[in-house]
Amino acid sequence: MSQQYEAGRIKHMQFHRAQKDTWTWNTFAIETGDNAGTYVTSSCGHAWKDFDEWEARMGKADTADGATNLSPYVGGGRNGFYVYRSDMSLAPANQPPAPMTAVTIYVLHPGAAPDFIAAIKKINEALGKQPDWPKTSGWLQLANGGEGPTFVLLNSRKNWADFAPLPKTPADVLTETYGKEVSDQIQKTIRDCTAHLFTEAAAYRADLGYVPGK
Repeated sequence: MSQQYEAGRIKHMQFHRAQKDTWTWNTFAIETGDNAGTYVTSSCGHAWKDFDEWEARMGKADTADGATNLSPYVGGGRNGFYVYRSDMSLAPANQPPAPMTAVTIYVLHPGAAPDFIAAIKKINEALGKQPDWPKTSGWLQLANGGEGPTFVLLNSRKNWADFAPLPKTPADVLTETYGKEVSDQIQKTIRDCTAHLFTEAAAYRADLGYVPGK
């Protein structure tokens, strides 16, 4: 079924090309975790009002083409809107897709978001001062489309070897920067705020995406 889905996805992206769609659509294959074997397709860098314009211009035709080329091979799915939190991220927004991405999903307890955000910012402040620490992490916050508060940490990876642990852990860096007591408190805040945590690896599938002008 995945081969049929991928063939249908390619046809659907050809539809976007034929329609001269101005949005970029990137597709990722989920390789590990409960969602292994599924796909995520996203378009980034838009304001809320852009979705009204796109729906008016592309919506009906896109739905019809999706019903032909995608729906017969899809067992289920969902849509969601996420906001890129530059204030929580080490990487700038709208980076080119990495070959692979380490994904960590934090579902928080109700009301825990402010403390969680403050703790992440303290962590980034410490990590940002490390000259050899990869500045590849980006945070998304779920705005609509699922259980919340939900935050998603994305870490770019070149390949599977790039998943190997770094010489220092974030806890090591926190202790070096703030001392053990403050480091322990920051880590406790993250644990106390988090109701559920999930991890997965995503592989970028350029062949299943669409970039205007290419």
